[in-house]
Amino acid sequence: MNVLFLSQGKKINDHPGWHDALLKLQKEGEITNFLNIPYFGYAEKYGWGAFYIKVVQLCKEEGYDIVYFHHFHSKIIPSPKKCLIQLKKLNQSPVIITSCGDGFSDNWMLPDYPNAFKEASSIADISFSTQMGRAADKMVNWGANNIVFSPLGMCQVRFKAYSQVKNLKKEFDFVLVGSKNANKFINPISKYWWASKKRLKLIKDMNSHFNSKFGLFGNGWDTKYSNGPIPFEMQQKIYQKGKFAIDAPPYSFSDYYTSNRHLFQIASGVPTIMFETPRIKKLFKENEHCYFISQNDSLLNKAEELLKINYDELIYKAQEAAKYIEENHTQYHRMKFKIDTVKRYIANNNNLDVQFPFFLPEVNLKEEIKYATRVSKI
Repeated sequence: MNVLFLSQGKKINDHPGWHDALLKLQKEGEITNFLNIPYFGYAEKYGWGAFYIKVVQLCKEEGYDIVYFHHFHSKIIPSPKKCLIQLKKLNQSPVIITSCGDGFSDNWMLPDYPNAFKEASSIADISFSTQMGRAADKMVNWGANNIVFSPLGMCQVRFKAYSQVKNLKKEFDFVLVGSKNANKFINPISKYWWASKKRLKLIKDMNSHFNSKFGLFGNGWDTKYSNGPIPFEMQQKIYQKGKFAIDAPPYSFSDYYTSNRHLFQIASGVPTIMFETPRIKKLFKENEHCYFISQNDSLLNKAEELLKINYDELIYKAQEAAKYIEENHTQYHRMKFKIDTVKRYIANNNNLDVQFPFFLPEVNLKEEIKYATRVSKI
């Protein structure tokens, strides 16, 4: 099986985990060959028109089995419709897949899904999404085909599971890594605006309660105890400076949604407090992999509760959770799942036959599939 991977980036090193995943799958014999073209870089050098022409040309000449439009959801991407239709008309037409990695609005509010993704998902054979529920229903309404849940994965090149963190110096009780991302203008029809308000309140509460024992890192914060931005690949080292890792309220509360930052947190080997989204407990076990709070719960109460528990017990579970992430939730695992899904799709006469590998063992997969997929009516 030959794969044309059109990756979201200007260069391959923008997403090294996905490239590494394809190298490993090729070595394991899961795929025969692949080509990785970072589409922003190609379009910047040659133009979007040339990019789309190149994709069709490569498929004609090389006979790719899969064309993957990776996280194809930027507002600056022009219409891919003509390109995808041309791919569909080839004598040896590839299976076209696309994916969405961001928590776009699942209703009438902003930010809406960009048009490029709407068009791509309407023509692609399979669309992988990091959020389902109302978000998937919205995708169905615009004509997206065969929507399959696939959570974000931890980059196995830049991050790993840590197991020896107990004796590291702890500068903070709690660490949060995240940018302010607050809009200067009032925008009540934006989900991001409302999430930013919650994030600001959370930061204010944690600052006033824990003072310098709350380690805040990221862009845009002007609070007394802010520590400023950090390099992306340094996040795990920063989390390990705290007894606990916490994250800000998510921008999406659609089924299953979670950012990849939660994976970095848990894999750092530090006990992690995580905001609960619908059905996320089908992937992570409460009080074992992380400690959930709902959007209406008090983070301060949860924080005080955890500080009273024997830390040796918590750190042992956290290190087991770190291994769980590395063994089940990397970008290698996600790419392998997508390739397997395409193989099963082909073998099943171009109908979905998804085998989900990332849900908890106790999850009833026959029951869960109705939440984790949306099958096209065509």
